[in-house]
Amino acid sequence: MSYVNSARVAGIVGLAATLFMAGAVTTAAQAGNGGRQKMQAGQGAGGSWSRSSTVQRTPSGHTRQDQWQGQDGKSASRQVEVTNDPASGTRNRNAAWTGPEGRNSTVDTVTQRTGSGYTRDTTATRDDGKTATRNTTVVNDRAAGTRAVDSTATGFNGRTTTVSSDARRTDDGYVRDVTRTSPNGEVNQRSIDVSCDPAAQSCTKTVTGGNGG
Repeated sequence: MSYVNSARVAGIVGLAATLFMAGAVTTAAQAGNGGRQKMQAGQGAGGSWSRSSTVQRTPSGHTRQDQWQGQDGKSASRQVEVTNDPASGTRNRNAAWTGPEGRNSTVDTVTQRTGSGYTRDTTATRDDGKTATRNTTVVNDRAAGTRAVDSTATGFNGRTTTVSSDARRTDDGYVRDVTRTSPNGEVNQRSIDVSCDPAAQSCTKTVTGGNGG
């Protein structure tokens, strides 16, 4: 399956670089969908919700508190603490959720800068003790214009999905190849080719294979 999608844009050269970086990051995020607990209050809960947020800067990062209030009187909350260690290149993000039904969960993420990119390890823990994990490694080669992303996600059910993405810059954009292996061993591959024409202020994105996404 293939398709071509064209759109007029401003700043074509910058756009191509942005797409190149964002595409690989999106691939890594998609790999963890099976292991991420979707606790966004107000989504799927029905009705109308209001939210209040407080962000406080700290010496090494920040804290954030979010409170959701539903029209039915139910509430949900999230508390996040982010700490950065520039010397070691480490970033820790710890989030604690309380859902509208009173159930709790935590999501802890450690990002470690490396010589050529970074690693990111995330663990989600439900109140029943079950955990889900996602481990991602990103490697950049600026001289060669390449970016490799490998991510492994294991859900609360113990099923594992892997995603690998290899992207490289081209003269007029970038090419990215993505391979996804599902828990049952099914392999899904797709290739994305983005080329930009600064004179025409347009980019063309061609996707082949996979689901065409």
